[in-house]
Amino acid sequence: MMEADKRLKVAGELDPSANLMQMAAESEFSRHIHSLFKTLRPQRLVETGTYCGVGSTTVIASALQECRITGHKFYSIEVNPLHHNTAFENLTNNGLINYVTLVNGLSLPREYLPPIDEIEEKFVKNVEFTDVFIDHPENVRAQNYFSEVSFDGVPDDLLGVFLKEFDYRPDFVMLDSAGHLGTIEFHYVLSLIKGPCVIALDDIYHVKHYKNFIDVQSDPRFEIIASSKEKFGFCTLRYTP
Repeated sequence: MMEADKRLKVAGELDPSANLMQMAAESEFSRHIHSLFKTLRPQRLVETGTYCGVGSTTVIASALQECRITGHKFYSIEVNPLHHNTAFENLTNNGLINYVTLVNGLSLPREYLPPIDEIEEKFVKNVEFTDVFIDHPENVRAQNYFSEVSFDGVPDDLLGVFLKEFDYRPDFVMLDSAGHLGTIEFHYVLSLIKGPCVIALDDIYHVKHYKNFIDVQSDPRFEIIASSKEKFGFCTLRYTP
C-alpha cells in the first residue's frame, strides 16, 4: 500500500496555498473554451462538478456571454448543498448567473456510486496507474471520496434527466465530478448520448480521467480537439456515437 502511494502525486500536497479548483480567466482552458464556442456555438450544455462555481462553470458561462450565444440551456450539477449555494453566490456576484442553471443533486444514478470497500480497493490498495495525480492522503482517501458524494435527500441521475431533455443530443458535456467517479460517469454518459457532441474532460493526468484519456486515443468514435497538461490536464473531444 505504501509503495502505491509513493508512485502517486497527492493533488493537495503540491501547493497547499493554491486554489486548485479555480481556473483563471487567462488560463489555457479558458482561452480554449472561448475559442471553441465561437465556432461550436452550443445550445445544449451540461456540466458535472460545479463545486463553488469559480472553475469551469465560470469559464463556460463567460464564454456563452462573450460569444453572445442566446437561447441556450446550460445545466451545472453539484451534489454538495453548501458548494451549490456558494456557487450561486459566486456566479451572481460575477454577473454570470443568467447564463447557467445550477442544480443540486447527483449526476449519476445512486446505485452507481461505489461502496467504500470498493473505493479502498481501487484507489488505495491497487491503484491502476502510476505517476498520476490523486486526491487525499491514502489513510483518509477512501472515506473522503465516499463522503464527497454521500448526501441523502438530493435527486440522483441528473445527467439522465438533462440528457433526456436534450433528446440525448447535447452539444457540449463537461465532466468534472469526484475523482473516483471519472470512469463511471464517462461511460454512463456515452451509454446515453445519441448524436455528435463535444465532451470535455477535466483532470486527464489524474485518476479521475487518465484511463478515459488513454482509451479515447484508440477509439475511432473520438477526435481529440485539444489536450493540455495545465494543472492536472484537460482535453476536449469530438464524439460521434
